[in-house]
Amino acid sequence: MSATSPESTQSVTSTAAQALAAAGDAEQARDVGALDEAALAAQKRLGATRRGLVERLIYGPLPAVEELASGASIGRRSGTAGESVVAAAIDCPARGRAFTADEKLSAELRRAVAAEKAYGFTVPSEFGGAGATYGELALTEEALAANGLGALAVEVSGELTIGAASLLGYGTDEQRKTFLPMLAEGRLMGFALTEVGVGVNAKKVQAYVELDEQNDCWRLNADGARAKFYITNATHGGLVGLVARIGQGGKKVGLFVTELPETDVERGGDHDWSFRCESTGVSAFVANYNSKLEFENYPIPRGNQIQADGVEVLFYCLRMGRCMLAAMSAGYQRMLAADAAHFARQRDGVGGRVIKHELPRLNLGRCVGGALQARALSHLSLQQDADGVDLAGLRDLTKSAASGTAMESQVACEHVLGGRSFHTTARVSDARANLHVFGIVEGEDDLILMGMIKDVCARFTDRYMAGMLGVIQSINVDAGGEPVAREDRIVRIGPATVWRHPKRCAQATLRLLGTGSFWSLVGWVARNAAVDVLRLPGRLVPTAWLPRYRSLPRGLRGVTRWAERKLRGRRWTYLGINLWFQLELTRAQIPLQRLGKTIEHLVSIVALAFHVSQQDRSQQRVATLQCELLRQKFDGIRILSRLRSMDAMRGMIEEVGRDLERGECTMISDVEPQSFAQPWE
Repeated sequence: MSATSPESTQSVTSTAAQALAAAGDAEQARDVGALDEAALAAQKRLGATRRGLVERLIYGPLPAVEELASGASIGRRSGTAGESVVAAAIDCPARGRAFTADEKLSAELRRAVAAEKAYGFTVPSEFGGAGATYGELALTEEALAANGLGALAVEVSGELTIGAASLLGYGTDEQRKTFLPMLAEGRLMGFALTEVGVGVNAKKVQAYVELDEQNDCWRLNADGARAKFYITNATHGGLVGLVARIGQGGKKVGLFVTELPETDVERGGDHDWSFRCESTGVSAFVANYNSKLEFENYPIPRGNQIQADGVEVLFYCLRMGRCMLAAMSAGYQRMLAADAAHFARQRDGVGGRVIKHELPRLNLGRCVGGALQARALSHLSLQQDADGVDLAGLRDLTKSAASGTAMESQVACEHVLGGRSFHTTARVSDARANLHVFGIVEGEDDLILMGMIKDVCARFTDRYMAGMLGVIQSINVDAGGEPVAREDRIVRIGPATVWRHPKRCAQATLRLLGTGSFWSLVGWVARNAAVDVLRLPGRLVPTAWLPRYRSLPRGLRGVTRWAERKLRGRRWTYLGINLWFQLELTRAQIPLQRLGKTIEHLVSIVALAFHVSQQDRSQQRVATLQCELLRQKFDGIRILSRLRSMDAMRGMIEEVGRDLERGECTMISDVEPQSFAQPWE
């Protein structure tokens, strides 16, 4: 989930959580409410003073041209900040010294970039860091990935966006003085959230600490299903931030920083605790440390507790993590494009060099276009954050778009290179698993797009839709105030519902007519419909005559105007799916995901166009092609006109899913599944 906008009226008990409770999903309602509370606290900590850009593109007022083009300034003013880091890094592979025999990042490479303060790049100089900005870090991350050192970019990003950032945002002066110099010197730091038995739901962690008053420390227990899993940068002798419950079964989740032992430690003799660190064995990020950590009665100094909710800190740090993932994606895609273009220029195909043909050119265009899209979104997000704008929505679609284009570019590159893209020595092949993982790290793409819709539309939902949802909730309780049976629960009022429950539906209608929010919604519809009608004659005005688009390259003016108009139309799409699904929207993931995807495509077009307005003609040509590809993707997604077919498809999904849940799908009933690599039960 993502945070709400700073001006949102969404409370700790959010409308989304209330809707889930009204729909009968009490457990998910508690989870969502707790996550919303943590996200809101993180947003307050960040102190954003302006509403999010995506929300304004949809609901108004329209962002100014200067704001939309502001991300381009990052490249202009930060061009040399990380050059020494990049130069030191790419010197190692040039000498064959970047990786060890088992394909891990080498100690020599780490020493070389640590000497240039790579691991303390955004750490203030008072703690031994370089004191650079996140914009400068993004340029460095992109350059590393573009030169075949994506694994190093991943390592440095994790070190700074969640390791150092958690200390800078929430650490005490003493904690900063203790740990930040260690990071600046090159000590690795991981963030231990996920567990063998728990994935992305941060409020479900089972690892716990208990206070040991006698030894003035916390005792951490994280073993078995509670063991920390998939922890990037975690290694013997490194640092780690650990998310754990305060007390076994406690409600509060804390964050603790500790130095890991240099070796595994068995309990017994001089030790009343144990520790074990081993590789998770994943096929992605093979050059990085990615570890499973087990602790039993492990002592953590009492002063090492970060005084904040552990999940709140995670939300605080995720915004930069997603921006840096986009920067890395841009670099990876530039690498794919460079290698594929080099091959296409050299290789003879049917009728001449491969580069001469249209389809290979289209695939190469996808690679450079995806890279430019990821860069434009990353830089715009970073500049928005620096300017005090709430990143709700933008950070989420930035990450989703960047990971999606990376996968598309991987496939496009493979279509140009053919079998050579799968050779064990090809860096294109090395990148494959990492680019696949981009879609699930820092939040799974489809889930964060649904969270984006919740955040971007939170003000509208709270102001105009909450009353209607409350009315439906009110008819789902009996005379004694108890919830009605699940089979009698009404989550959507339609003709069939009226036929089955005429009295309750009549009650709902009367109550709805008596709520102020209903008439506020009617007023909103009337006002916005009138404005849209008045806008219609303006569509006849040639785009070239409009001052807003004059700074854009000629080939991008029309598509940008179209994208902004379609973004304004998303307000009607969101209203439409709410009226159609009502409380059932809490379970209807498909329409929300599709709406999120259309917003992602449209915002990407706008960001690309204004970004390249200040770039060279070559990049403008790339952006023109990418915007056309994005427009075609948008045109392939239908929402309001397909609501009935979407309902039918959801029914089909329900039937297939039920067979799979019960083990009754004959397509796989005779296939023995492989046991889990890390069973949690």
